[in-house]
This record gives sequence, structure tokens and C-alpha cells, in this order.
Amino acid sequence: MRKAVLWLKKKDLITQKIIQTIGPCTHKMMGTPYYVLLRSVISQQLSVKAARTMENRVKEYYGNGKQFPKPDVLVKLSKSQLRKAGLSFAKIEAVKLISKAYLDGSISDRKLSKLDDQQVLDLLCSIKGVGPWTAEMVLMFSLDRWDHFSYNDLILRKSIENNYGIAMNSKKEILEFTSGYSPYRTIFSWYLWRAAAGIENL
Repeated sequence: MRKAVLWLKKKDLITQKIIQTIGPCTHKMMGTPYYVLLRSVISQQLSVKAARTMENRVKEYYGNGKQFPKPDVLVKLSKSQLRKAGLSFAKIEAVKLISKAYLDGSISDRKLSKLDDQQVLDLLCSIKGVGPWTAEMVLMFSLDRWDHFSYNDLILRKSIENNYGIAMNSKKEILEFTSGYSPYRTIFSWYLWRAAAGIENL
């Protein structure tokens, strides 16, 4: 990690200033791919606070209070039970399809760990309700892949615009720019998230 941060500090003065302001990188994995996958589905299009509230309800009502229910438990929960925790019908369908995929073996944490980045994205996005952003969060926060930038993350794009002056909707320009931060684009992203106002606990 220290090597990655030192490398990033040498890229340009703006990045150097961001790193000096924020301090050491404390990027860490959030949990297993199964956990991060469910957490990311729940978090889609929600504020951090709302997502955490919903996540905690699912854990409290149907898990053990600290963990999500295992696939064999989750797949048996009714729509009304999951609606009680606050999930939309689209999210209910997605989490049930995830649990089914884990139960039938088409997806497993071990299998995901052995795939390259694009294979992980392709496999996860084959599940209805799992989009690129959700799959990318699994790469960055569960599989410990250090060279990924999520263009699908609105906060990252806003941070690029605010700090580097590249329009947040200029996909080609942003991807070309961030490619220059390989092989540490995930660590660069962590600093971009932290540089955005109101982002904590990453």
C-alpha cells in the first residue's frame, strides 16, 4: 500500500495535494463477494444512510444481526418479508437471483476469486438486477483488485470533475485520464471518494 501511495504522489501535483490532505490510505476489503454483492445491490441509488439502515434491517430480521442471511435462508424469504426491511421489488428479485446462483453453484466466492476482472464483471452482470457498478464494487471491496476505476460511480466522476476539471459526463476523456493511474486505479479511486464531501468509512 505504501508503494502504491508513493507512486500516486509522484503522478501530478493535484494528486499529491489530495493525498497529503487525506493522509495514509486505509482502503480495506469489506467482506466476502457474497456480502459485498448483496450490500451493493441494496445500496443502489440510495444515500449512504438509507442504504445502511436497509442493510441493518435485513441482517437484524433475517440474519444473525451481524451478517446477511445465507443463500439457503435468503432464497426462502417472501417478498413481503423483504419489503418489511425496505427493499424495492427490483432489489428483492436481484437478491433472490443472487442467492439462487450461489445455491446452484453458478457463482461462488471461490470461483469469483479465480476469475480475471472482466470475467468477474461478465459473470455478475449476467444476473438480472446486478449492473456494472454493483459488480465493480465486488472487485474493489472484496476481491482486492487494485487496478479498477468505476466510471459508473457518480461520486468518482464528480470528484474527477471537481479536482481535475474533466467534465463528469466525458466518458472517453475520464477513462483515458484514469488509465494513467494504472496499476493503482482502485487506490486512486479511494482517494477520489475521500476527496468528495461527505464520504466516510471507505
